[in-house]
Amino acid sequence: MSNLPPHEIHAKTGINQFDVFIAGSGPIGATYARLLTRHGYNVIMTEIGDQETRVPASHKKNEIEYQKDIDRFVRVIQGALSTVSVPPASTVIPQLDPSAWRPEDPSQMTLLNGRNPNQQTYDNLPAESVTRCVGGMSTHWTCATPEFFKENGERPKIFPGDETLDDDEWKLLYEAARNLIGVSSTEFDQSIRHNTVLHTLQKAFPNRGIKPLPLACHRLAKGSPYVRWHAADNVYYDLFDQSLFGKVNSEGIARGKFFLLTNTRCTKLHTSNPNATKDVNVGVAEVMDLLADRFTGSDQHKQVSFAINAKVYVVAAGAVATPQILANSDFGGLEGQQGKALLPALGVGITEQPLAFCQIILNQHIVDDLKNLNGRPQWWKDAVEAHRRAHPKDPLWIPFQDPEPQVNIPVTKDFPWHAQIHRDAFSYGEAGPRADSRVVVDLRFFARQAREPKNKLTFDKKITDVYGMPQPTFKYLPTTQYADEAGKMMKDMTEVASALGGYLPGSEPQFMAPGLALHLGGTVRLGHGSEINESVANFNSQVWNFKNLYVAGNGTIPTAFAANPTLTSIALALRATHHIVKVLKADPNNLKPAVPEEKLEATPKEYLKWLTDPTNPDFPDHHDLQKEHKEVIVKAEPSHT
Repeated sequence: MSNLPPHEIHAKTGINQFDVFIAGSGPIGATYARLLTRHGYNVIMTEIGDQETRVPASHKKNEIEYQKDIDRFVRVIQGALSTVSVPPASTVIPQLDPSAWRPEDPSQMTLLNGRNPNQQTYDNLPAESVTRCVGGMSTHWTCATPEFFKENGERPKIFPGDETLDDDEWKLLYEAARNLIGVSSTEFDQSIRHNTVLHTLQKAFPNRGIKPLPLACHRLAKGSPYVRWHAADNVYYDLFDQSLFGKVNSEGIARGKFFLLTNTRCTKLHTSNPNATKDVNVGVAEVMDLLADRFTGSDQHKQVSFAINAKVYVVAAGAVATPQILANSDFGGLEGQQGKALLPALGVGITEQPLAFCQIILNQHIVDDLKNLNGRPQWWKDAVEAHRRAHPKDPLWIPFQDPEPQVNIPVTKDFPWHAQIHRDAFSYGEAGPRADSRVVVDLRFFARQAREPKNKLTFDKKITDVYGMPQPTFKYLPTTQYADEAGKMMKDMTEVASALGGYLPGSEPQFMAPGLALHLGGTVRLGHGSEINESVANFNSQVWNFKNLYVAGNGTIPTAFAANPTLTSIALALRATHHIVKVLKADPNNLKPAVPEEKLEATPKEYLKWLTDPTNPDFPDHHDLQKEHKEVIVKAEPSHT
């Protein structure tokens, strides 16, 4: 147990022990906070980054400047991503001025500062990155929210012995997750580009189930060129409004209190029974005040590390930082520790997604056909005619602000990869001035990789990252099981691309750097009782042999998956919150550890009724979440005279 002083949040709030501590403020951590405060529990959350948006945890792409020029958002994404593991680089510069410093020992001619000397180049995930801010990666994600495909094993089996029960559980969880984050497939129905790409592909590939891409967003008004992209703020909803503490919900439960500490690193978890291997209980979370840490070593030095006390602890800090915190707590995942740790499977058997990409310019015949307005819906005709009147010399019959295409070729048994055909911003793929963006289409195809125990994420306390945490190191090579799939996926992408147009020079079909999909999985994988040695937690997300520790996020997904994982991670988090509510309600002072023989229960429909019944007063209304920002108001500081 730690001897650290209690964090000032305890004294400020008068809460000596919070019900739940959450590390990480992304959409998954937000799911835990929203559901647990709804049931009256007091929640404290820490975020290593700062609040970077006016509305906490909102999507940065909602700014007008990026909706008018999507290519500019590429820079925002690049600036938000921090690469996880960078191998040392040579300092040998042949053209260097002879008077400049250089190492005299050839064995030391490598750049170590900010680099990972443990990382080999050949087995790295060089593009795997993290985002540190309130809302995490949801502040710049694509908002793509497909469900996992059952038939090829992509969707995990919560109840492997009962297919009907498993189907019913996922149906409930997915429906609730969609409504919580606000998913729609109709927001681009009145887009010329979207309908052109969608119908072209449906005609060319009639048996592929091609459909609009499900997205967490809503259009601001019918016919508007602007959408509101959803992020973690849609999950938090009004949770940051402290005037609503104690608000009674539709079930007659008074809302608990919620506090978020930014610039606060969750360093490690301390157990109250350090030598225990079963019935392990987390006593406190050790956190660091990063703002106070800036004065370390100066005459303004302050205490920087504190303890936060809670009954239950949830680590939802992302697929890299979640196992990093657990490794720093000496639970597992450290170099040479596997097999001798509380969690021998921590970071073992990681998965990622091979990503193929290209950009095309729409075919001449497709573009020429847009001049034929016969049979087009009235909104289409009105938009084109208004554009022609305003810009008669424009060779394209597409309004300048016509919404982009957002099309999905879903995973199927015969084509087990996920495809997004759209025009969106990633950390790459900027079209720039090379072509008119209205006829540029991006194709992104995501394959899957099998679990392989040799593929792992380990940590080293002797080497730290820039935030002072154990340095992550990847040991990852593509698996042979799905190697052929990736090759077939590339061939499929070229066939889809050829149905749409010709390649944009510089964006011909290519596999992107491993990790660039940013869909790392399996770092804290879930499993069943028979899989206790190959998993970190059970399907309640409760860590094996721990009484009060839960893990969350994409790292919990144990299967090989090709589709975007966020919706599935939210679904698993919804299930986990019910388990926490149940055990806290039963006996908060006598929590039971996760053990193999524990029988899993289905999530009661009544528990999620407010997320599945649109007539419920608490059903989320994503259209009225944010107030428009029309003026800047600075509140004067109170006078001390």
